[in-house]
Amino acid sequence: MSDVQLRLREFRAEDASRVAQLVGDKELSKWTSSIPYPYSLEDAQVWIESMKTDSSRSSYAVEWDGKLVACVAHWPEEPDGIEVGYWVGREYWGKGIGSKALGLLLVSGHISPETDIYAKVMAANIGSRRVLEKCGFSFYENGRIHKAGNDLEAKFYIRRARAS
Repeated sequence: MSDVQLRLREFRAEDASRVAQLVGDKELSKWTSSIPYPYSLEDAQVWIESMKTDSSRSSYAVEWDGKLVACVAHWPEEPDGIEVGYWVGREYWGKGIGSKALGLLLVSGHISPETDIYAKVMAANIGSRRVLEKCGFSFYENGRIHKAGNDLEAKFYIRRARAS
């Protein structure tokens, strides 16, 4: 994966059809806590537009070879940490894109290294758990994620802040 060049950038209105294509995959949706299935072009348009007004959540398009393939995001986690999340289009699973994209976010300057960073993943999502571990996160407790009216078994991870 070291030869793969990824780039983070802001989402644009013209990304909506690509987002809908990638996120509209039932297999991708089942591993996320907030992406519904089915997921339409209108859902993607509303989500991208919402980024202009929701200053608490920062989401970045991940490009590989000029093509949108994934997303990484961060938002406040109470009381004084940050939570991260990500998705990778299914055709790009197993290529190291999730780890590399999250790694880029972590060193981008968008998140202070003096902040604890949290992540929650479905317990059965081994690939996502590996992404976190490769990026320096450690498992800290079992938990639950609420999705579509169900409470699902989850693993909670943390990457502790560096001492200043």
